[in-house]
Amino acid sequence: MTLAVTRYEFARIRIAGPDLITAFVLLFVIQCCLPGVVIYLCLPWVEVSSATGVIAFDRIFTALDLPAAYLVLGLTACFIVMFYASLGLWQRLLGQLGGKLSGRSLIAVHGSAYGLMLILSGGFLLSIVSFYTLGDSIVERFANLIFYRAGSERVQGTLLNAFAFALTQSWAWLSLPALFVVYERWGRRWSLGVCLLFLAVFVLLGVSRRAVFIPIFLTYVIFLLYDGRWRLKWVVVTLAPLLLWIAFGKELIGSVAFGVSESAITGRYESFADSFLRAASDIGITVVESLGAINLLDLAPRFGVDHLLSVLRQIPTSHSWLGQLPPRIVRLSTEAFSSAQDEDIPPGLFGQMWMDFRAFGPVVWGLLLSLQISIAQHVFAQTIRTRQAAALFAVLTFVIALPLNTGSYDFTFSIDIYVLCLAVLLTFRLIPVRIPTAPRAHGPTTAPHPT
Repeated sequence: MTLAVTRYEFARIRIAGPDLITAFVLLFVIQCCLPGVVIYLCLPWVEVSSATGVIAFDRIFTALDLPAAYLVLGLTACFIVMFYASLGLWQRLLGQLGGKLSGRSLIAVHGSAYGLMLILSGGFLLSIVSFYTLGDSIVERFANLIFYRAGSERVQGTLLNAFAFALTQSWAWLSLPALFVVYERWGRRWSLGVCLLFLAVFVLLGVSRRAVFIPIFLTYVIFLLYDGRWRLKWVVVTLAPLLLWIAFGKELIGSVAFGVSESAITGRYESFADSFLRAASDIGITVVESLGAINLLDLAPRFGVDHLLSVLRQIPTSHSWLGQLPPRIVRLSTEAFSSAQDEDIPPGLFGQMWMDFRAFGPVVWGLLLSLQISIAQHVFAQTIRTRQAAALFAVLTFVIALPLNTGSYDFTFSIDIYVLCLAVLLTFRLIPVRIPTAPRAHGPTTAPHPT
């Protein structure tokens, strides 16, 4: 299936080059296809009850059976087929509804360098002040930040800490478009250095493997959208360090706070199969959680109510005029996979599909996600390809594709995404640009100048 998707996508972009659909499919392959291959290859060679050291993963693998595995595989295949099939439908409808700009108009993405630097400076100040309140030394503050992220009672959380930590991801993602806006509009070394400093601090204060991996991936997608080059040599060079970071990064970060010895980190896995299974499970967490949702959650069809709850939970007065809302699916799956005291563990994309509409889940999800990508791609196709335009649309595509990793919109309708979208709306403009046409010449027709 992975090879079929890859071949079809390369055939689709053979003339026009990579686009937002390519970026979405790339995320799908990385999170939903390749990890599944590795997971199923490794399972026969490990002791599933303790292979990864993660309670939720090991419980899911212990309960795994062939029907659930084949069901997830079938849902995966049906979803990508439905996604591609509905893309043509939405593109035709967008064209018929007058979505295309008339004449020779294009769209120029204009980012405000001053506005972006002002917003990032405010985010930087907020993060640094919050970090400063966590202890008396750099090491103590960083350790307490790790404790805080882990939900430990050793750190007394404040509103400042909660707000600053929740928005660290927003500032990190916003730093990437800002970097290219500053490069294209100012081109000053000091301003680029300041943007890189902001990005490095936000990544560091994210204290997670995800905080490092996502900016690297988004940077690759930005260059891919800008010039269409795949840069396979750079992919090969960075692949091994990234996989090692995914396999051992959590223990390395935790060693600062929990005092884990070097031998405990390097001897974390009993075999290579265990380490590969852990890395693949973290990357393809949506596959693992889907297996758990199908095997460990016995629920009636949800019919999309969980996505409505994702929106309503962000409204402060929703309880007063709706009454007590039912428990969110991420809490039900957390109790089934681990314990009620743990942080939210979503049900996975394909598990949520199955719980929503059973066999029709891939149809509904394929239609909805392809509609969002089609609208974004419709605008991107008419946009002048600059680095800042590629950066803006790369971040937008990643936000649209967030449910691929979780199956839940809880992580899309959240404060950090709201702040990110608001910052983008305040600092970016889409400006129609009219391309002048040459006056019609009298007399014999001449060939146009190559320029």
